[in-house]
Amino acid sequence: MATGSTAMGQSTATPPAKPSATPAVHKPKASAKLVMAVWSPDVQKTLGVSAEDFKTDGLNKLTQVQLTSLEGSAKPDPKRAWLACPVPSASGARVYLTVAGDDSTGAIAGQIRHAVNSVTGVTVVDTAAQADRALHVVIQEQTTAKRTIGFTASYLTGTPCVEDIGGKKTDVELKGTLGTYTDAKGAGLATDLAGMLDQDLQAVKSGAPAR
Repeated sequence: MATGSTAMGQSTATPPAKPSATPAVHKPKASAKLVMAVWSPDVQKTLGVSAEDFKTDGLNKLTQVQLTSLEGSAKPDPKRAWLACPVPSASGARVYLTVAGDDSTGAIAGQIRHAVNSVTGVTVVDTAAQADRALHVVIQEQTTAKRTIGFTASYLTGTPCVEDIGGKKTDVELKGTLGTYTDAKGAGLATDLAGMLDQDLQAVKSGAPAR
């Protein structure tokens, strides 16, 4: 009689996978409440807007941060200099004339003033504040054996300007043409200076450098 044996295999059961943890949901933080712009006396001072015009001009639609930024851009930088300079018009120029040096009688200054005033479109004024161009002349007496033979001159043109630094205004002058008149025995000193000024003014009006 035959005998048989049956072998029984053992199997290992795989435990079920644990469900992964549900990722946390990050709720958005509530945005900060916007603070809308309101009128203040500083707005009047900086932007020139009254309380009545604040809404009309639409400034009430800005946030306070935006309004502050706008005011900041309108306020002058105390470290920044602003230069305001006049420009002679096409029809004429106002010239501030000074004459110094060897002119004890004032005769040469009178001749120069008359010649400059005779230039087409030029009006000689008494102060730099009234002018849009300046002409400064220094007279030099030329002598031989202690005898005066004539006069020469150095001249400089300029533009009277106002410099504004943080609200403090100062008169300044931008230098223009520098030249000399060297013919001591000639009689055309005043005429020569007037002609030079005329050329200088034409160059300024056209934007070209004066010669």
